[in-house]
Order: sequence, then structure tokens, then C-alpha cells
Amino acid sequence: MLMDTSRWLRLLAVAALVGLLGCAALWLTPSPELPANPSPDRPKLVVLVVYDQMRGDYLERWQALFGEGGFRRLMDEGAWFQNCHLPYANTVTAAGHASMLTGCTPSTHGIVANEWYDRAEELDVSSVFTIRYEQLPPPQPPPVDSATGRALRYPSAAPDRLLAPTVGDVLKRASNGQGKVVGLSIKDRAAVLPAGHRSDACYWLDSFNGTFITSTYFSSRLHPWAAEFNRLQPKYADQWFGQDWTHLRPDINYVRHSGIDDQPGEGKGFLQGRVFPHPMTGGAKQPSKAYYNAMYNSPFGNDLLLEFTRRAIDGEQLGADEQPDLLCVSFSCTDSVGHTWGPDSQEVLDVTLRADRVMRGLLDHLDSRVGRGRYVVLLTADHGVCPLPEVSRAQGREADRLSFAKLTTEAADYLSVRFKQPEGSVRWFEGLGHPPFFYLNRPVLAALKLDVAEVSQVLARWLQSQTGIQRAYTRQELEGPRPPEEDERVWKTYHPQRCGEVLAILKPYYIWEMPFEGGTSHGTPHPYDTHVPLLVFGGGVKPGARPEPVSAQAIAAIASQALRIPQPEKSQGTVPAGLWPE
Repeated sequence: MLMDTSRWLRLLAVAALVGLLGCAALWLTPSPELPANPSPDRPKLVVLVVYDQMRGDYLERWQALFGEGGFRRLMDEGAWFQNCHLPYANTVTAAGHASMLTGCTPSTHGIVANEWYDRAEELDVSSVFTIRYEQLPPPQPPPVDSATGRALRYPSAAPDRLLAPTVGDVLKRASNGQGKVVGLSIKDRAAVLPAGHRSDACYWLDSFNGTFITSTYFSSRLHPWAAEFNRLQPKYADQWFGQDWTHLRPDINYVRHSGIDDQPGEGKGFLQGRVFPHPMTGGAKQPSKAYYNAMYNSPFGNDLLLEFTRRAIDGEQLGADEQPDLLCVSFSCTDSVGHTWGPDSQEVLDVTLRADRVMRGLLDHLDSRVGRGRYVVLLTADHGVCPLPEVSRAQGREADRLSFAKLTTEAADYLSVRFKQPEGSVRWFEGLGHPPFFYLNRPVLAALKLDVAEVSQVLARWLQSQTGIQRAYTRQELEGPRPPEEDERVWKTYHPQRCGEVLAILKPYYIWEMPFEGGTSHGTPHPYDTHVPLLVFGGGVKPGARPEPVSAQAIAAIASQALRIPQPEKSQGTVPAGLWPE
């Protein structure tokens, strides 16, 4: 629905202010200096590779099935940290991608969720959505104001809400702008947030037409290599239309290595069905948004991004000179597949086996264009994933799906009774609902002369009595000192300007209900959500499996050390001992 002009202008002004405040500290930070005589073995390129939702146990679980040159090469020749965990509670995509190269947690960088309610703007906001900048190229035909007939600006993405500098930001300052920073993904937030505020190129997929787009925040025009890729006829993204997604390895026993092909609780994707083979049309007669959604919910979107990444490496000449560059590439399709069919499915096994081949393709290209031993790769994930509740129950665990909307409605009814208000007469919450946060309606509470802290405590106690809720924390608790017995990851999730009055943590193996039938999710501090892989390859790292616990905050520290630059100013991680030979 289009907004009226006055509303649009007010939001534009507020968004501009948010962007200026968010970036001011970064602009004013003094530039560190690079060593005058860098080491001759200094890498020419550092590559952050993210497989969205690749849980930390997958690499060990399916190690024997990987081919040569992909994951196995990283595990054999690099440092493999097998016990790496995220250090905060709300384990979702935006928070994960924001944390990797800032080296800090949501309590510092401010990306507390994929979306949240912003009280200053009086809006539900996305982690990277902005009306300050436009999509590039703009959609065709452009959106039109229904009242005036005038073309409207089409909003896009920018790192305005990211409150901490990234490794890329430090690289740009330290190299006087000479080091290149590139961010690529299928998802906008996964491209924007790791690369940071000063990317030379930042691209993600337009799901309406299967081409890659950017924002006028980053550039006034498409880079020539990106424009050329988008002009390909037929489109590179269209090659899988009408094909079926079938098992990559019919020679192996998928049931033995994952599970049966039709498990209770699985979703159906975009008219793709619960079992192999999965049709790749989305129900469309020709490539369109329905098809591109189906492609994203399959391994083929990762293949698309691999080819686009190759073009970026060549077009930007990454790693081609003495000044090191940074490339961030996040493969999103593992996340969509995992949400739909669950971590114990044949689909997740298959997309992981295909991801191994994608990794081999990327390493082969880096060998060819940058040179063996001249680059460093850090492989990780933004979060893990919970098993399907139905699978957990079959294994004897307590598990279920909870409706956040239903829980919010029941909470409102309870508050009405508790504070003696006619049922349905009070709008107790603001925003559309963003688990795990409950945003109380402060203006309404003020009008009713109710104390926000008291209502928060009442709500938290009620939530803790509900099925599936392990613990509910109030704003007052999270703004005070953390008791030793409490989980510090909850405190590292909380940001006072962006979180609600109450934060609810689910019990293990419970999930918030998805907007589609079946499937699973993530977003808790439980090990299946916090456990992510961490592999460091190249640059002379000491190879071998490392079982000791490591925080994912180490990623920014490792990348900084590989680039021979200071860590980002708000980074809280350290390089694991013994990573580099003495």
C-alpha cells in the first residue's frame, strides 16, 4: 500500500536523521595506519564465506561424503574450529551477519533482529531497509502515486542502522580507500551488513526478475561487470526453470545419512512438494517471481551467486595488487531449504553436498585469479537451526510450535483482566509483533496511568507460566547487572533503543510458528541455534581440527590480523591461540 505524501516525507526526514546519527561516530573515528613494510606473505585478499543456516555439526556429520577441493580442502589444510558458538541469544540472519565483521554483539552494533519496532520512527523497520536511497536499477515499471500519477522513489537497502564499524570500514580507512570491499548475497541484509558502511560494491538478488541489484547508497550506477551479467540472454538465473531438483548423489543412501524423504512437519516450499524430485517452476509458465522464489528455495540460487561472485572477483580485480582487499559472500539458499524441510532432511543433506561443490568452484577461481597461498578464507554461518518439532517429539523430546500472534493476543487479554480494563478496549502492544520482543504501548499505558515497569513485570511472570516459554526478561532486568546464574547471551542481545519491554526465551526444541505450513526455525540461545562452523584457510594458518570452545566474535579479529590492520573499534573478539605459526 502506498503512503500519502506527508507521511512519506516525514519518514524520509526521520530516516535521514537515523542514518546521520548511526554513521557519525564512524566518520569521526581516526584512521589507523598500516605497517610501513607489510610482511611479504601478507594475503592479497581475505574472503568471508557464509553459508546461511549451516549448523556447526554438518561438516563433521557428512565429512565422508564431501569431494576433493571443497569443504574437505578447508578442513584438511586449514584450521577447523569444531566448537564455535554465537555469543548472543537472538540467533537470526541480520544479527549474525552484523556480528561477524564488527566483532561485537547486538547489544553494541544494534542489529537486534531481522525486523523490529522502532519507537522513534513509530514503524516496524527492517535491519537494512531505507527510504533515503533508491534501488538500482529501479523496478520496471516504476511504482506510481495513485493520487498524482507521479513516479515514486523505490526504497532500497543501506547500513544506516548498523552502529559499529566493520573490518571493511577499518580497511578503507587504513588504506586511504585503496583496499576494495565487496559484499554479495541473495539476501540484501546478508550482502550489506558484513561489508559495512564503505563497500565498493554491494549486490543482492531482485526476486522479481532474477537479476542483481544494489542501492544508490553504494553507487550511482551498476558496475560494468554487474550490468553485463544482468544483460545475459537468456538470464543466468533462468537456466533451472522447468528442471527438477533431484538427488545430487544417487550413489549414496540418503536415508542412512539424513532420514526418510517424507518426514512429518516438513514444508512444501513454493509448490515444490515434500519429497524429491522438486519441480522448479513455482507454478509459473515462464520465469517470474514465483520461479525465482522456488530457485531461492533450492541449491540453484547458490550456483547463481557463485557465478556472480566469479564476475565480481574478475571485474573488481580483487587481490590483483599489493593492497589487500576484502570479499564477503553469503550463500542464502541453505537457509531457505533448512527452514522448509528441516536439518534432518534429505534436502538439507543435498544442499550441503552441493554447497561443497560451490566451495570447490570458488576456491578454484581464487587459485586461478589470485593465486594459491595469496588469499585467506574464513568460512562460517550466521546461525544454526532447530529440528522439526515433529521429529523431536518422535525422539521423545518435548517440542512444539508456538504462535507469537496468538500468544500476544492472550497476553493482551490477560493484561486487560489484570489491570481491570474492558476486554479488547486497550491496544497493549505496538508494532506487528517481532519475537522474541514484546513492545508495550507506552502512550496507552501513560494515558491509563499505568507504570511501564509494573506492567512489564506482570507480563513477564505471565509469559513464564505459558507452555514453551523458558524465561522472560524485563527491560529493568536487562538494564541492570547480570546475576551470575543468568545467561549472558541474553544481555548481549539487548539494545535499549531497539528492544521491547520484555524478551522471551523459548524452551529447547520449541520454535515460533513460521508464516507457512510446516518447516522449522531458529533464534534461541540453545546449542542447535548457536553452533556454527568456523574454518580458517590460507595465509600460513596452522592446520588441524580444534575442539576447544571459540566465540564467533573471533572472526573479526582473525580477518583483521590477516589483513594486518587494527580490529574494528568495538570488536570484542580475540584471535585463537596458535592459529598462526610462531
